[in-house]
Amino acid sequence: MVRLFRKKIANELSKSIKNIFGFRPGNIFLYELAFMHKSAHAERNGREISNERLEYLGDAVISVIVADFLFKKFPFADEGNLTEMRSRVVSRNSLNKIAEKLGVGRLVTMSSVPVSNAYTGNALEAFFGAVYLDKGYSFAQNLLINFIFGRRIDVDAFINTETNFKSKLIEFCQKEKSSLDFSIVEEIQAGRKKQYVCEARINGEARSRGIDYSIKGAEQNAAEKALEVLRNGAE
Repeated sequence: MVRLFRKKIANELSKSIKNIFGFRPGNIFLYELAFMHKSAHAERNGREISNERLEYLGDAVISVIVADFLFKKFPFADEGNLTEMRSRVVSRNSLNKIAEKLGVGRLVTMSSVPVSNAYTGNALEAFFGAVYLDKGYSFAQNLLINFIFGRRIDVDAFINTETNFKSKLIEFCQKEKSSLDFSIVEEIQAGRKKQYVCEARINGEARSRGIDYSIKGAEQNAAEKALEVLRNGAE
C-alpha cells in the first residue's frame, strides 16, 4: 500500500514537471528531493536530507548557463557589464519571480509556512541541480535558454531591471533632504540558514521591510519595497 501511494505521488510529480517544463524526469527521486523543503526533510542512514545540496549545485549550473548565454548574446559587452547583467538574472529576487511565474511553488513539499517566497527560487535552483544530474548539462542549458527564456519568461526584462534599489533610494532621499536608515530588526533561523529582516526608515518612519538570507539582500529588498511605496504615494 505504501509503495503504491509513493508511486502515485511520483507519477503526479512527473506529470506536473511535464506540464510546467515540457519533459518527463528519468530519476524521479532527484526531483522529489529537489522539491523537498528543509522543513519537510526526510532521514536516510540517520542523516537529514532536503533540497539544500541540490540547491547548491543548481545555483552553479544556472550561473554558468546564464554567463554563457550573455557572453554570446552581447559579444561587445565588457566584463563589468556582463557580470552586472548576470547578477540581475540570477539574483534571489529574479529567481523568486521566475519560479513564481512558472508555478514552482505548488511542487514544493513543506511542513511549515515559509516567511518569504525565497523557497520558490531555492526550489528552482535545486530543480536545475536535479536536471543536471538526471539529464546532463546540455539538456539543462537547452531547458533554461530555449524553453524557459525562449517561451515562458521574458529574460530581457530581468537583464534590463534596475537591481541596486538601495542606491536608488539613497539618491532619492538625498534629493528630498530626508534621512534614511536601514536596520536589521529580526533574525529568523530557517533550518541551517538564517534569514534577516531589514526595516527601511525615512525620517525616522518605518516605510518597508525586506527579508533575505543575507543582510545585503534584505536591505535591497526593503529598499525596493520602499521605492514602491513612494511611487504609489506620488500617484
